[in-house]
Amino acid sequence: MKKILAAMLLAFLAVSAFGSQKGPSRQEPLRPAKKAPPACEAYTVVDAASGKILESLNPGLKWPPASVTKLMLASVVMEKVRKKELRLSDPVTVSKAAAGMGGTQVYLKEKEVFSIEELMQAALIESANDAAYAIAEHVAGSTEAFVALMNSKATALAMHDSEFHSVHGLPPSRDARSNITTCNDLVKLAKDLLRYPKILEWTSTRSATFRNGTFDLHNKNKLVGKIDGVDGLKTGYYYKARFNIVATGKNKDKRIIVVVLGSPQARLRDRFAAEKFAEHLAN
Repeated sequence: MKKILAAMLLAFLAVSAFGSQKGPSRQEPLRPAKKAPPACEAYTVVDAASGKILESLNPGLKWPPASVTKLMLASVVMEKVRKKELRLSDPVTVSKAAAGMGGTQVYLKEKEVFSIEELMQAALIESANDAAYAIAEHVAGSTEAFVALMNSKATALAMHDSEFHSVHGLPPSRDARSNITTCNDLVKLAKDLLRYPKILEWTSTRSATFRNGTFDLHNKNKLVGKIDGVDGLKTGYYYKARFNIVATGKNKDKRIIVVVLGSPQARLRDRFAAEKFAEHLAN
């Protein structure tokens, strides 16, 4: 009996040993490493003085600029100031429609009165949609009439791939059309705005106050004050447009313009733009 049990035990151990031996291992299929999201859909870096393109990707891609749109509003206003058709000190009475604007705002109230300059600061620093709307109504009588001025200005600047349908850049309603532009066209717009010292004064301001110091304005362009030499201009965002920026900066020898469109994250957009300033403004 003992011999039988011993034989069974030996057989069991042999089978166990055989089963424990590893044959050729089956490797799990390799999963591709997650790719970092692309920094943007399009960008360009341009020497502001010469217009020379220093580097770019898809600079002619048509893209919704979101609140970068307010740079065109600024271009129309500053041209009228230059021609003495407007003064920055002119008073603007807020309409019911302007007071009802959504998105980023300074919470204008119907019949409040502010100067054009105060509202321009709110529109360019805080990116206030209600301020942009109030300016447009005051300057042209209606936002529709002001949009026509924006498109005329785009034509004058040879921004042939741009079209505007709103004064603020908010997402269009179901039956409306998006504002559209390109990196190439936004460079032209930025170069036009650089003629006006007031634009850089406003867009290089990190923070200011509004409504007699009761409301704080905070610059949405986080490169200002953090990246040496950067002194403007404007950011923009909504879901489909993603994160956009038109920025400018200088060192002792040159000024460049950096445009980034369609970045999936604000931090990624800002980091990418900051890298371009570091590369092209390095001493």
